[in-house]
Amino acid sequence: MKRFTIFFATLTVIFILATSATDDPYRDALRRDPYNAAGNYHPYPVPEYSDTKAPKGYVPFYVSHYGRHGSRYLIGSSRYTYTVDMMDQLHDKNLLTSEGEALRDDLHAMREAHAGQDGILTQVGSREHQGISTRLYKRVRRVFRQKDRRDVLVVSTPVHRVLQSAFNFTGALKGLEPDLNFQLYSGDKYKNYLVHSVPDSISDPLDSICDLALEAMLADLSKGVKTGSTIFKDNDLVQQELGEDEPVIYFLYQLVEESSIAKCLDIDVDPFSHFTDDEIEIFGKIWNAQCAFWFHRTKETGDVNNTITGVPLLADFVTKADEALMPGSTKCADLRFGHDSGIGPLLGTIKVEGYDTTPSLADAYLEWPAYEYIPMGSNLQMIFYKNRQGDVLVKMLRNEKETVIPALPTFYGPYYKWKDLRAYFAGICGLE
Repeated sequence: MKRFTIFFATLTVIFILATSATDDPYRDALRRDPYNAAGNYHPYPVPEYSDTKAPKGYVPFYVSHYGRHGSRYLIGSSRYTYTVDMMDQLHDKNLLTSEGEALRDDLHAMREAHAGQDGILTQVGSREHQGISTRLYKRVRRVFRQKDRRDVLVVSTPVHRVLQSAFNFTGALKGLEPDLNFQLYSGDKYKNYLVHSVPDSISDPLDSICDLALEAMLADLSKGVKTGSTIFKDNDLVQQELGEDEPVIYFLYQLVEESSIAKCLDIDVDPFSHFTDDEIEIFGKIWNAQCAFWFHRTKETGDVNNTITGVPLLADFVTKADEALMPGSTKCADLRFGHDSGIGPLLGTIKVEGYDTTPSLADAYLEWPAYEYIPMGSNLQMIFYKNRQGDVLVKMLRNEKETVIPALPTFYGPYYKWKDLRAYFAGICGLE
């Protein structure tokens, strides 16, 4: 009898653990990798994927692509000036715990790494785009081996990290298929359609709505949580050093934010190890809300990003595909390189799986986890297939995984007839 009691008790424990692991998928994701809280600062995850075989007789012949730049340094390393100087000040006053001292060391290393490298692609980012390019080639190498289609059009914003990403991507592709002909264009002309900016007259009121919501989230999420306890010896004394205009929790949030880029860098630091799980979770949920506001859509702030940025970008996909499908076209690929502020609205405009939601700011971390949907290197790849009769199918890959549009039925598996997908896109963009 005792043996059965132990057996059922063990089953109960297993059931409780299994249940708790699924009750809060975001918290479970942070247990797997605390840097999932970094959202759009998360390095590109090398995907595990499988391909649904195309219907018989269809072969790939054209690729249309948009890729966000890879992992980078923070934009504006001057932000480290204040935080590191303040941590030095707290060190001098003997107000840092051993974890606080270790965090201070990590932040010093990160500030040193950022010197002269504001916003520049890291070697992590270089490897990301080389990998994405290589996997695309291996997946549909037939596209890049057509005798009558050897041209690749590449467009990039003029931002250094984006150009570096384009060079890494195309360099890897050229190494695999030396006979490809690349044309690379960059400049403000291309930035204007790769990342349309939302006018201040529209964005400023929405910024205010978002800021108020984030302040409320911070107050709600931190209620009853003792923050700063592993970093600071005495929060009251730390508050005196910060001054009355900056609450300790705001400074702590800034420390977590500036630490969250760590895994994108070329140095071995782990600043998140010095914070509590609660602190990382609070930061992650708020940062996720901010990412949803910037790069997706929310109930509070609407669909502005998709309307202003996503629509003209999607129209470019249609126009260039039309050109590639014309008789005599020599183009095998259109490669676009830009930013999270381009790829997010593009996917949101198309409304692929996951991007067909409109979460509230407070719930964005549950419905649209940013580490999954818009990490460094995020991309959309549309692979075009045709048969001998000239019928065209299209498969979409989001971050290299097959995806579909829930509102639009497919022809077969993840494959759409181009005429159906084009009609859907044209309806969004106002094209014929």
